[in-house]
Amino acid sequence: MAGILAGDAPAPRWLITAPIAVRGPIGPLAIGINSHLATRYPDAATMPIPAAIVADLGVQWVREDLHWHRIQPQPGVWDWVFTDAALYSLRRQRLQVLGVLGPAVGWATPDPTDPPNLISFAPPDEAAFVAYAEAVVTRYRHLVKHWQIWNEPDQAAFWRPAPDPVRYTRLLIKTAQAIRAIDPSATIVLGGINPFDTAFLRAIAEYGGWNAFDVIAIHPYVDPLTPDEGNLIAAADGVRALAARYGPKPIWATEVGWASGPGDRDALGLTNAAQQAAYLAQAYRALWQGGVSHVFWYMLKDDPHNPYGLFAYGSGRADFSRPKPVADAMRQLAATLADPPTRLTSATLLLDGSQPVRWQRPAQPNGSLQPDNGFLHFTYRFTTRENDYVAFELSDPIPLPAETTALAVQLYGDGNGHRLRLWLRDREGEVFSVTAGVMGPPAWQTLITPVSRRPAHYERVAGSGNRRPDWPLALHAVVIDDEYDRWSGLGEVRIAWIEALGEAE
Repeated sequence: MAGILAGDAPAPRWLITAPIAVRGPIGPLAIGINSHLATRYPDAATMPIPAAIVADLGVQWVREDLHWHRIQPQPGVWDWVFTDAALYSLRRQRLQVLGVLGPAVGWATPDPTDPPNLISFAPPDEAAFVAYAEAVVTRYRHLVKHWQIWNEPDQAAFWRPAPDPVRYTRLLIKTAQAIRAIDPSATIVLGGINPFDTAFLRAIAEYGGWNAFDVIAIHPYVDPLTPDEGNLIAAADGVRALAARYGPKPIWATEVGWASGPGDRDALGLTNAAQQAAYLAQAYRALWQGGVSHVFWYMLKDDPHNPYGLFAYGSGRADFSRPKPVADAMRQLAATLADPPTRLTSATLLLDGSQPVRWQRPAQPNGSLQPDNGFLHFTYRFTTRENDYVAFELSDPIPLPAETTALAVQLYGDGNGHRLRLWLRDREGEVFSVTAGVMGPPAWQTLITPVSRRPAHYERVAGSGNRRPDWPLALHAVVIDDEYDRWSGLGEVRIAWIEALGEAE
């Protein structure tokens, strides 16, 4: 798993406990699920039944879509039947609700091909959207205190024809102002974004939207990789580094999940039902240890061809007779709500600033490396509008112990939020890249990244062969890679040590 430990001084080299936390858990873990009762359950009269099923899972939160096209199918026409039934039923179960506002309805978009009374992902008329949000918040302000404005506005599938941070920021600001005017105690949650590319979030900040919301919401999907292989514990690192510049905010994961067969993100069905169940517990704990306070599984019930749910589709959307193993995993997680067990981990020093190792090119046009009072002092200079990186290769790669399961890097960041990558050479001479994590604000931090036996975990950067990391592996290079391709400027990072972690005997 990958993560950060922040502090004022470099940590000593001794046995490390795992999992490694990003500043530690932010209070107790809030367990949620994307319930979709208002939009997918077919019978308003029996809505208490699925609401009770959700409560039986042990979750504290639900994420409910309040679709505009269902609530206001025509200008001046309002239909509250399903949202009333869902929200009041959930409230009776003492579940907290995150209400999602959006997307558009066809009559309120400029796209002439949109059916007027159906859902649309085109940018809406802003005044009409604000009026819809005002109506929803006014009606449910005593039931819902947390409002998410749009879903995944950084994805072309949900903001057509292409993401537009300027228009989204404008909509965010106007809608947030309207909600707070109705309910000053309301919490505004950003539309869930991909945390592995922070360009959209940065644009929101640059266009003046940072103070419009209270919570950063991320959707850290890494499937079909496992939570460890996808470095899920480090999912919030880049977002947190950006927030250090503009102002810290809580981070929620309002969607994350794995399918139990072929689905949207895994056409081959590489994850089965048992693995899905295992990954749920791993994902919630990894994100919690990564500093994410609220985690919402996607989703309660399978779609016909997208089995991300806790319940199989069965005979239809009202059929909850076929729970999957992941439903029991959710109940067990909710029942424990405890810190993961401490696991003793061995640490083998690979590299620090006091060792007389040789580097192939310590001085390069876009960066340099030199020992500095026991540390390795890296400088970099990125000047292009394309992908910039600087790789410092060892003349003699350092072998990893056979029991290595992760690599740890103790470093002092510079706040630019670039990624530290490690290149590993295998016995066939192929070189593979793994991401250690995001180098955060000026403070000592420990980045942890797994060393997997599965080839999907790696990106090959050099050599020819079978594209599989054939053990034994050796540390080949330390690489600083720009956070996004348009970044330019100077920076420096100090590394205290790099260690190989493994299970203690």
